[in-house]
Amino acid sequence: MKKLGRAKDDVSELVWKWRCKVLPPKDGFDRTLKEIESSDYDTTEKPAPKPKARVPEPAGPAMQVKVTHWYEGRDSDPSSDRYDWQLYPPKTMSAASVKTIEDTSIAVYKIKDKDKPAVGNRFPLKTHKIHIFNRELLEAIAPILKKHDLHVNVSTSHIFMAPFEPLYFSMSEFIGLRKATPDNTSLKRVLELLLKVLDEAFSSRRTEVKSLRAQKLINFANAWTFFPADTVLYTYGRNAESLSKVVSCSYSIMSINLMVKVLIFDGTGFVWRKTSLKIPNFKGNVPITELSHYPLEFHEDPEGLKKTLTSRGRKVLDFQGLCYQTYNGVAVGIKADQHNVEGRILIDVAGYNKYELSQGKREADDPETKKNAATKRVEIQETTNDKNKSAVRRLSEEEQLEIKNEMLEKEHLLMFIGPLIEGYALKNKLWLSFYVEDILPMVWNDTAFDHLVYDEQQKDLVMSFVEHHGKKQDSFDDVIVGKGQGLVMLLSGPPGTGKTLTAEAVADRTHRPLFYLQAEDLGVSAATLGANLKRLFSMAIDWNAVVLLDEADVFMAERNPNDIMRNELVSIFLRELEYFRGIVFLTTNLYHTIDSAFRSRVNLHLLFKPLTTEARRLVWAKFLGRLPSAGGEGGDDDDAAMKVDIADEEMGELALWRMNGREIKNSVKMAQLWCDFKGYTITLEKLESAIKSTSPHVTKEGEHDQSLYD
Repeated sequence: MKKLGRAKDDVSELVWKWRCKVLPPKDGFDRTLKEIESSDYDTTEKPAPKPKARVPEPAGPAMQVKVTHWYEGRDSDPSSDRYDWQLYPPKTMSAASVKTIEDTSIAVYKIKDKDKPAVGNRFPLKTHKIHIFNRELLEAIAPILKKHDLHVNVSTSHIFMAPFEPLYFSMSEFIGLRKATPDNTSLKRVLELLLKVLDEAFSSRRTEVKSLRAQKLINFANAWTFFPADTVLYTYGRNAESLSKVVSCSYSIMSINLMVKVLIFDGTGFVWRKTSLKIPNFKGNVPITELSHYPLEFHEDPEGLKKTLTSRGRKVLDFQGLCYQTYNGVAVGIKADQHNVEGRILIDVAGYNKYELSQGKREADDPETKKNAATKRVEIQETTNDKNKSAVRRLSEEEQLEIKNEMLEKEHLLMFIGPLIEGYALKNKLWLSFYVEDILPMVWNDTAFDHLVYDEQQKDLVMSFVEHHGKKQDSFDDVIVGKGQGLVMLLSGPPGTGKTLTAEAVADRTHRPLFYLQAEDLGVSAATLGANLKRLFSMAIDWNAVVLLDEADVFMAERNPNDIMRNELVSIFLRELEYFRGIVFLTTNLYHTIDSAFRSRVNLHLLFKPLTTEARRLVWAKFLGRLPSAGGEGGDDDDAAMKVDIADEEMGELALWRMNGREIKNSVKMAQLWCDFKGYTITLEKLESAIKSTSPHVTKEGEHDQSLYD
C-alpha cells in the first residue's frame, strides 16, 4: 500500500512539473520598479553616483540578465537544514482543500498517543496542534492570553502547540467570557466551539491532575499544571525560606525550569527581580512537598509562614540606608560562594552596587527595572557643592521613611522580600549578601576609651580631633583644592602598649565603623597599590569610617636610592594619603625608620612608651575589674562559679611583672578559663602561674632575668 501511495504521489508530482513548464509561474516579484522607487525607504535625497566606465568583459559565453527562482522540493527536511531544490513551486492545494480551510474557524490536528494502549483496532489519539483562524475569536481571547505573556497577532491566524499551557490556564476565563457574551452572536458560537475543543484536549489531563492534587502528589509530565503565572511559590534553599511569584514554567530534558520574581531593595526602591529556579527530573508520582520548590498552598502551615516572612520583610525596611550591624552566620558571595562571618558588618546596598557590581549611576533606570518597581523609585541627585564626587548617593532619611510607609501600606507584599541583603563584612573584608534573620543590632563599647591607659589630656586631644573632623573642613584647606583635608594620626611604640586599642576605642566612642587594613589588603605592587588605596579610601569616606592601617612600615619607611620599587610604593602611598579626606590611624613599632616626607604629613603623633609600674597596675585592675569578685560584686555575671580574690597589695605584686597590655590580657584570659573550668577562685598564685605559662620570657622587677630553662 505504501508503494502504491508513493507511486500515485510521483505521478501527481510529474503532472504538476509539466504543468509548471507549460504555464510557468510569475517571476516572483509583486511590485514594479516604479512602486519600489516610490516607497518610503529613505526620504533623504542623495545625488546619484556617476556610472563608471564599462570595463570590457573577457570573451566567453554571453550571460543573460535574469533571476532564477528555486523552490523547496518534496524531499526537503528543514529540521536538518537539508533542502531538495527544484525549479518549480510546490504543488498547490486543491480548491476543495482551500475552501475547507477558509470555512474553518478552528482546525484541530491529532496524532497517535503512544503512551496509551490501542483499543481494538483503533489507535488512541491526542491533540497535537490547534490552529485558530477566526479573527473575532482571537480578538476576544487576546487580552486573556496576554496575562500569560502570550501576545497574539489578531490580524492573522494563530497556532497553539501541545500542551497548550496558556489555553489550559485560561479555561475559567474563557468560560466567563462565553457567559458574558450576548446570545445568538457569532462570537458566542465560536467560543462554544473553542471550549468543546479544549475540554476534549484537556479531559484526561484534567482528571489526572485533579487526582494528584487531592493526594498532594506530582509527576514530571504534569508538573507544569501546578505552576501557572502568579502562583505563590515556596522555596527552601541556601539556609532560608522564601516566597516568590511564578512568571513562567518550561521544560528541559533534565529539569523543570521556573522563572520567578522576588522583591528586593536595589538602593533606590523595592523592585521585582526575576530569577531562575530548577526542579530536577524525577520519576513517577512523588509527594509535592519533597520538591525544593512547590506552591505555598501545599505547605503544612502557610499562614504561619506568611506571618514569619512578613516580619522578616518588615525588618528589611529599616536597612535602606547605611546600617552598622553585627552578624553571626553564613553569608553569600557574588559567585554563590559561602563565607562564615562573625562580627561587625555594614548593610550598604548602594555601596554593593557601586564597588562589587560596578554599576553606574543610571544603570538602575532601565525600562525593565522601572516596569517592575513595587514602590516609588527615588532619583538621587548630586549636590553641586559636594566635594566628594565619587561618593555613593544614598536615600535620605525622609526618602527612606516614604518608601517604608508605602511598603507598609502594601503589607501583603512584605512576605515576598528576599532573605538576603547586601553589605560589607569588615572582618572578612568582602562584599557579601547577608541573611536578614542573622543580622543583629550594633552594640557599641562606649567604655573602651575610658579603659585606655594613656595621658588624659592626650586622650582628650585625640577625641576632640576626631569629633571635630568633617564639621568645619572648609575653615582650613590646602593651597591646592582637595589636599590636606584628612586627619592623619600616627601611633608609634612597642607592641602591647595600646596603639590598636586607641583606634578601636575612638571608633566605638564616636559610633563610627572601624575599617581595619593591613599591608596585604593594599598589595605591595606599584601597579595595584594606587587603585587599591583609591577604592578603599573611597569606601571609608562613604561610610564615615575610621581607618586603622596597622603596622604600615613598608609604606612609611625611609626611601633608599638603591631600592626603586619600594620608593615607588612610598611615593604612591604619600600621594593618596595627602588627598584622603577621612580619618586614618597609622601604627608602627619602628618610628625611627619613617620617611621624613611622611612625618610632615602627620597631624597628630602619639608616642606609646613601655608601660610603667603604675600603668601596669591600672591595666591589671581594669581587666580584673571586669570579672566577678569573691564578694559577689563586679563583672558581667555575679552567679558565675569562678571569682576573683586579689587584694590591693597583691595588685602591686602583679604590676611588678614587666609585661605589656596584650600580655596582661592573655594572662587574665588564660587564668579565667582555667579557674572557670576547675571552679577555682582567681588568686595571685593562679595569675602568676598563668603569667609563667603565657609569657615565660617576662621578668619581675627586682628579680634577675633568668632563662626559662635555667
